[in-house]
Amino acid sequence: MKRTCCITMTLICLLSLSVSSVAQTRNEIIKKADLYFSKDDYEGAEKLYKKAIEMSDAQSEDLYVLYTNMGTVQRRIDKKQEALASYNMAIRLNPNNVFILNNRASLKGQLKDYKGALSDYEQALSSEPRNTESLINRSHLYKVMGDTVAAIKDLKFILSYDPGNLPARNNYGDVLMNQGNCNEAMAIFESLLAEHPNEPILVNNIGEVYLKMKQYEKAMEYFNRATDIKSSYSTAYVNRGEVYMKLGKYDKAKKEFQKAIKLGDDSTRVFQLLDQCR
Repeated sequence: MKRTCCITMTLICLLSLSVSSVAQTRNEIIKKADLYFSKDDYEGAEKLYKKAIEMSDAQSEDLYVLYTNMGTVQRRIDKKQEALASYNMAIRLNPNNVFILNNRASLKGQLKDYKGALSDYEQALSSEPRNTESLINRSHLYKVMGDTVAAIKDLKFILSYDPGNLPARNNYGDVLMNQGNCNEAMAIFESLLAEHPNEPILVNNIGEVYLKMKQYEKAMEYFNRATDIKSSYSTAYVNRGEVYMKLGKYDKAKKEFQKAIKLGDDSTRVFQLLDQCR
């Protein structure tokens, strides 16, 4: 079961625009691609990013951005290998860009290339040792790999320089939950929720503890509450889909997973669960 809040890694990069007439045409295509992305038309965005790349020359300063953005939209439409190729090109153009490394590491984790994912996180952290995004996501990767000691170590390092860090505290509770320490996890999540009453992830977390305890009605109550607070919170849809699966309602579950993907959930878990509904 997954419940870790992962910091989103699929933000569209801002592009610097040139003033020449040829570049302006290219820039119009880029703007249109960004617009398609914002409207969840990922297929349309992919075509336009490809066109913008074809119009670019090797010296275009924003070429790595285009490859990164194209990789992002390809992930959204489940073109994982194409997305990996796009990220590879982006990193070739900008080798130490932490943003791209984090995105590629996340994708490699999704492809179960855990060694490759760890390598990317380590490269990112060699440039920015306190990059919280890298540490949070590497911790999650360690958890997936069953190395809870390493997972907790990353979380404790974050808390050593940022004691109030909500994701790190939250994920520590998540590790406890996955170890079967539901009471301890519930205590952490309820304490955090008291501090942040309108934080959907914390509401969702309590629902996940109930899900783990097989109290499905109570779990659904909290997942619904999380989406009421934030309708775009994709993890709650994934969890709601899992409840439907537990109840044998696979058609409803499939819709929940598809909704989560449309909202930008690129996690391994959501695609694995969706596959089980086919």
